[in-house]
Amino acid sequence: MKLHYLPLMAAIILTVGCIHQAPLTTEHNIEIDPELPGLWERVPGEVQGDPADDLLLILPWSATEYVAQFPRGEKGDIYRVYPVEIGGRRVLQAQSLGSSWGVVYEGDRMDYPILDYRIVEGILMVSTLNTRVVDENITDSEALREAFLANINRQDLFEAPAHYRRAER
Repeated sequence: MKLHYLPLMAAIILTVGCIHQAPLTTEHNIEIDPELPGLWERVPGEVQGDPADDLLLILPWSATEYVAQFPRGEKGDIYRVYPVEIGGRRVLQAQSLGSSWGVVYEGDRMDYPILDYRIVEGILMVSTLNTRVVDENITDSEALREAFLANINRQDLFEAPAHYRRAER
């Protein structure tokens, strides 16, 4: 069994969850996981509504960043995603950039989802930060880091994961 576990922040973005108005950090120098880019679809048992609304597109942008769209298509939001390490734990920090219909998010309209992910036997599992553990109303990066670090060992720091498989298109 091949296990890639990068507590992340990312892209990904994919499932609705804890979204903050400030990032954990903007520093990023961790190389991206080469297994993460691609088109992912929600596993059949988790699809709710139109399966096209559950497509996640992740592309490499640089050695340390991805660009992601969720859901893929005309309803999607676009994110800059990069791996970060906080308190010895790797997560993905995402930054909302805009929408597929041309809206560009700026300043206080930008959101910063924090994600955890792993790929096990071809299944991508993505979890968002739990808002019952780290308050989504925190608007300052330093306070967000402090809250994250204060809860870093909690089993419920992240929500239950959404499961994706590579889309065959």
